[in-house]
Amino acid sequence: MENKFTKDNLITRWLDNRLNKDEKEELDTSGELDELKVVLDDIDTWKVKKFDTEAGLEDLKKRKKLVISPTPVKENKTSKWLSIAASIAILITGGYFSWNYLFNQTKTINTLVAESKTIDLPGGSQITLDALSTVSYNEKKWTEDRTVYLTGQAFFDVVKGSSFTVMTKVGSIKVLGTQFNVNATNKIFEVKCYEGKVNVTYNQEQKILIKGESISAKENKLSSNSHTTKKPEWIDGYSKYNQVVLSEIVIDLEKYYQTKIELPEKYENLQFTGTITHKDLKTALETLFSSMEIEYSIDDNNIVLIK
Repeated sequence: MENKFTKDNLITRWLDNRLNKDEKEELDTSGELDELKVVLDDIDTWKVKKFDTEAGLEDLKKRKKLVISPTPVKENKTSKWLSIAASIAILITGGYFSWNYLFNQTKTINTLVAESKTIDLPGGSQITLDALSTVSYNEKKWTEDRTVYLTGQAFFDVVKGSSFTVMTKVGSIKVLGTQFNVNATNKIFEVKCYEGKVNVTYNQEQKILIKGESISAKENKLSSNSHTTKKPEWIDGYSKYNQVVLSEIVIDLEKYYQTKIELPEKYENLQFTGTITHKDLKTALETLFSSMEIEYSIDDNNIVLIK
């Protein structure tokens, strides 16, 4: 591990006031001074119990029988506090910065409405992240702990020979060289295996999936199914539904389009079977609502109103 306090280190030379203008700007931009400045600001608030100077002098005269000048020598407070600050900085930098930034550094990637991203992981594995989703992992300790934390939906392409775990709020998936899709939102937990084998854990229940198999959580239990696709439909810009309630489909539409759909409660549990595009809102709404004979309109703020 690199020593944070070598003679060429920016923080050390900042404490000694030996930085040039460019180096000061570089250090301020890096953010590494933030924690140290908090400590230095806090030092100014420290209080030391007031010392009785006269009583102390009299006591010293009696014990040492020395003649002491009545004029006290002024102490260099700046030098004193700088020394203390440097000591504290060594503890903070050697401990907090080294541990937090070098060993516990978590990388987080988010997507916005109608946005997807492909993330290259260390070692060659890839994640394709769906709209309004988040993944995070420890980049510095990846070789020791290949764990990814997911909220939303993502497709994983894991290289063979690498153990790999996906953690969600409701369940986890362990793999060894495979391709699979995980959809883990507030109301949905679904895993589809496209290649290899995955081990799914949900509410202490475990299921092993192979290519062509899928599993979803229904009424707090895992329900098995099958599929024939080679990759998730959402990657190609559409979603397929088989007897899915409207309330869940509306959540998807709001994920892929800049819109808000006000669905009346009486329609929430109606089921829909079909394919809906992610590329054109009017076409998507027409496919969904017109086929179910539900009247709707779109106002000037792109809000879908159901009649």
